[in-house]
Amino acid sequence: MLRWPIAFFFVLIMIYSFPECAAGAAEPKEAVPNIMLYFPSEVGTEWRYFGTVVEQIQRVGTYVNVTTISGTAVKNGVQVQVYSETNQADNGPADSYFSIDQSGITYYGSTPTTTFEKQIVPYKIISFPVFLHQQYPQLDKRGLNFGRDLDQDGTDETVDVIADISIDGLEAVSVPGGVFDRCLKMTGTMNLFITLSGSHKVVKMVDITTNWFAPGVGLVKGIERTDFPPINGSAAQSTEIIEELQSTSVGGKSRH
Repeated sequence: MLRWPIAFFFVLIMIYSFPECAAGAAEPKEAVPNIMLYFPSEVGTEWRYFGTVVEQIQRVGTYVNVTTISGTAVKNGVQVQVYSETNQADNGPADSYFSIDQSGITYYGSTPTTTFEKQIVPYKIISFPVFLHQQYPQLDKRGLNFGRDLDQDGTDETVDVIADISIDGLEAVSVPGGVFDRCLKMTGTMNLFITLSGSHKVVKMVDITTNWFAPGVGLVKGIERTDFPPINGSAAQSTEIIEELQSTSVGGKSRH
C-alpha cells in the first residue's frame, strides 16, 4: 500500500481550511513573453549547424547540417511545416514534420521513420503559453513494439515510454554564429523501459535533449545525449550529438 507522508496531509488540511492563505503562498508563474518569436516557421527559413559526435566521452567526428523549412504537407488532416535536414545527426538527409501555432508545437513524425516512432506520433511537444521553471508531460505509452531485436533472439523487444519537457530559463548562448541573449532553454527527457523478449529482463534507455532557442532566430544550440543499457553482457554506451548554429536566414535576413 502506498503511504503518503504526514506532511502531505498537513498541506491538504492547510489548503482546505485556509484557501486564501494557501493561494497567496504560491509563487506566481512567469509566462515566457512573445513565445512564437522563438520558433520561426516561415517557409524558406534556413539554419546551418556545425555538429559534433561524441561517443564514450571521446569526440569521434564532426559534420555540417543545413535545416530548411522546405514547404508544407498534410499529416493526419493537419497542415504542417516540413523541416528538411541535409545531414541529421550525421546520418544523412531527413524530413521532420511540425505544426506550430498559437496553441503550441506538435510533432508529426519524420521521413525516414521507424516502427517505434510510428506508434507515438503525433504528440504535443509543448503547449502555449509556457511558464519558466515548469515541467510538462509529453508521452506515456506502454507495450509498444521497439522495432529492434537487442538480445538477438529473433523477436523485437517491447517498450514503455515516458517523456516530459521542462522550461529551464532564459540564458545567453555563444555559438559560432554569434552570441544570442535571452535564449529559451528547454530540456526533453525520454525514458524507455525495454523488456527483452528472451529473458523478460527490463533495461532502461534514456534520451535527454537540451535545446536553446533565440527570439527571432530559432534553434541556436542543441545537445542530445543517449545512454544505452548493457545487453547480454555488453558494456553500457553513451552517445552525444551537439549542433551549434553557424549562420541563419530568417525571413530573407541572413545572420553569420
